[in-house]
Amino acid sequence: MADLPLTRALAPSLEWVDAIPSTNSSLVARAAELADGQLLVTDTQTGGRGRLGRSWSTGPGQALAVSVFIATGDAHPVPSPTHLGWLPLVAGLAMTRAARALGVASAGLKWPNDVLVGGRKLSGILAELTPHGVVVGSGLNLTQTTEQLPVATATSLLIEGAPDARRADIVDRALAAWLAEWLPLVARWRELDDPAELRAEVEDALDTRGRAVKVDRPGRAPLLGEAVGLDPAGLLLVRDRDSVLTAIAAGDVTHLRYE
Repeated sequence: MADLPLTRALAPSLEWVDAIPSTNSSLVARAAELADGQLLVTDTQTGGRGRLGRSWSTGPGQALAVSVFIATGDAHPVPSPTHLGWLPLVAGLAMTRAARALGVASAGLKWPNDVLVGGRKLSGILAELTPHGVVVGSGLNLTQTTEQLPVATATSLLIEGAPDARRADIVDRALAAWLAEWLPLVARWRELDDPAELRAEVEDALDTRGRAVKVDRPGRAPLLGEAVGLDPAGLLLVRDRDSVLTAIAAGDVTHLRYE
């Protein structure tokens, strides 16, 4: 059991495991019995999954993996169907703010929910819908060196020079930083009649906005254009060379340039 005094001050009932194949898979399998806000955390994940079925695993103590259950049943209804589309964006915003609080000032949100630093991935998020609610999983690279990361397009707090990355309690500090952002944001998300009221805050952190992008969409030709922002449902708005504006609900977005 990890010693997490900063974290447990914010979430006393958090469930910690020393190692697990996937925090998301565990909560999805137990969704029918979970309380709203249930948290499962590890710093050793051996069979994690990212978007589009990509694998994601971490060695002991190298990264944070946290999943949270958001109930959406009769006892915890969400005000509108649009709310569900905004939940991954809220999770991405929370992790972007946490990374900045940990000392990575240039961290930015790549739509819909990756956190990048100079084009390299610091954090990824995966939301999975169950009949009882949504499981939102977030991973944050902590102490990996360049040699320890699986791909050249990834990075970590250590590589980015985060002041606390070498501390023995970095897992506790990182998790507490995320909770300090996530808990108030998800509370606002649930209470708002219109989750689009969060749009300005998400767009402010959205590194995708204003960039040339390529969007690979299932069963369709890639879309090239400029990402100009979000629509009221949280979809990415892309303007092509003919000034046609397209709202992207699903797709793999590639940033084509970095300043």
